[in-house]
Amino acid sequence: MTTKVIMPQGGQDITVGTVVHWLKKEGDPVKKGEVICEVETEKAVFEVEAPADGNLRKIIVKEGQETPIFSVIGIIGDKEETIDVDAIMAEGKKQTEGPDISKLRRKSGKVQEEVEEKVSISPRAKKLAQEMGIAVSLIKGTGPGGRIIEKDILDFKEAPAQVEKELAAAERLDGGRKMAMTKVRKVIARKMQKSKQIVPHFYVSVSVDMTEALKFRVEYNGRLEDPEQDSLSVNDLIIRACALCLEEFPQVNSSVLDEETLILWDDINIGIAVGLESGLVVPVLENANKLTLPQIAKQSRHLISMIREGKQASLAPGRYTISNMGMFHVDNFLAIINHPETAILAVSSTQKKVVVLDGDLIGIRDMMAITLSIDHRAGDGLLASRFVNKVKFHLENPESLL
Repeated sequence: MTTKVIMPQGGQDITVGTVVHWLKKEGDPVKKGEVICEVETEKAVFEVEAPADGNLRKIIVKEGQETPIFSVIGIIGDKEETIDVDAIMAEGKKQTEGPDISKLRRKSGKVQEEVEEKVSISPRAKKLAQEMGIAVSLIKGTGPGGRIIEKDILDFKEAPAQVEKELAAAERLDGGRKMAMTKVRKVIARKMQKSKQIVPHFYVSVSVDMTEALKFRVEYNGRLEDPEQDSLSVNDLIIRACALCLEEFPQVNSSVLDEETLILWDDINIGIAVGLESGLVVPVLENANKLTLPQIAKQSRHLISMIREGKQASLAPGRYTISNMGMFHVDNFLAIINHPETAILAVSSTQKKVVVLDGDLIGIRDMMAITLSIDHRAGDGLLASRFVNKVKFHLENPESLL
């Protein structure tokens, strides 16, 4: 029985992907769940797993080639089985042309923008470029088909003076210099501009007393046998609080389909905004409401680690996002909704402040501002205030997170 290997979407608004590297050769045996190739989209590098046991009978899309999402990139089958590649490709094209998600996008007003031409680069070279802070668009690849390899990154780094001279000559304008956006930044710019244009944002802020939550975290981590691997972060507590609230307030875990309809999603997939030098990336923690606090800590740590390595472990669509800038000494900020989601929570820094306690007493507490940005088509001030105050309740009563 033949099974098609499909190019994953790898994120919302992604239309094409590139096969970076095949880990198996034609004819090699594979097991279901085994990583057989790596593909790259505008957002990250993804590992593609074998969808069935068998042999990799045919590699359809070669390394370095770009292909539409959902198209067939390889075929798995029995070793002695006769494979009709043309028939499989025709069937795959029929099944993947105009998928249901395209109808949903047309109904909700989503427009597919043209994707910028991609730079072909090896995973090792990409990771090295990120570590060195080098824009790969400036580098000419010497690998097969002009692919950028590790040596190209090292050679580029060894000649900074020449590069700066060329940039100064080519990019100088009257009163300044042009700076090309990274591919990630282009995606962010396009999506955020569109979100602000079509989504009627409004914002609700509350101050959260994090004193008990910080004590809870210290006590919890102090009981662990391996704190480096299993410790809780403040962000883990926030994720858990939001997961519980999204179960209670399903309208916040939704998308606007059209002028008269909301989609209330069954899965509670929380995006975790991660800042990289190239831009903001949002890995998705799947079914966060079904995870315990320790599981959230472990899985979110894994997701963030993968993102920093230039890979992404989850292909699930996000339903709600948390953007935490607490580590950057931020008093308050407003986040833009990651359309087609309907809400995003902006988390600011925890700071010691003088506050009025019960009984008109004065005390010093660890305070944190959180602001919910919400689509006014999906909810109103009553819903938003109830939701954000329930998040506040869970964080101020951390035992409720267990």
